[in-house]
Amino acid sequence: MDYGIIGQIAKARRYAEERHRVRFHAFKVSLAGDNHMHIITYSETSGWHCTSDFFRAHGWSSHTIALERILQGMIAPTPPTESKELGAQSAIISQIEKAKKYASEPKRVRFHSFTASFSGDNHTHTVRYEEGKWECTCNFYKSHGWCSHIIAMERILGVMVAPAERAAEPR
Repeated sequence: MDYGIIGQIAKARRYAEERHRVRFHAFKVSLAGDNHMHIITYSETSGWHCTSDFFRAHGWSSHTIALERILQGMIAPTPPTESKELGAQSAIISQIEKAKKYASEPKRVRFHSFTASFSGDNHTHTVRYEEGKWECTCNFYKSHGWCSHIIAMERILGVMVAPAERAAEPR
C-alpha cells in the first residue's frame, strides 16, 4: 500500500474544506444566464470583465456578483468601480436577484482557465487549469501527474471544472 498516495487523498479532503488556502489570480469562465451565455474574466490586476450589456453600462452585473459569491474568500476584494449612474432601481434589483439565483446554481458556470495560489501545509503552490488540463508546481504532481492541490480544487469547484484525467482515480 502506498502511504504517500493515501496521505495525498486525505490531505485533499481536508484542503477542500479549507477554501481560504486558495487565491485566484485570474480566470475565464462562461456563465449560462437565463437568456444568454456570457464570458466573464477576472484578474487581480485588471478586475472584472463581462460580455453582458448591463456590465458594459455599469461595471458590474449579476454574473460578476454571482461569481463573487461562489468564490467568496478565494478572490481579492474588488474596489468599487468609479462612480457610474446606477440606472433604474428595478434593473438593479433584478440584477441582484439573478445573482442570488446564479450563485445557487453552480452548474451554470464552466471554468475555461484559471491560475491560483494554493497554500499547502508547507509551501504555496501555483495551480493552473486550461480547458480540462491541470498543472501544479508541487513535487508530488511532478512525479505522479496529480496531487492533493488539484484534487482539492476539483472538490471545491465541483461541476464548474472538468475533472483531471488520471490512470488510477485517487478518490
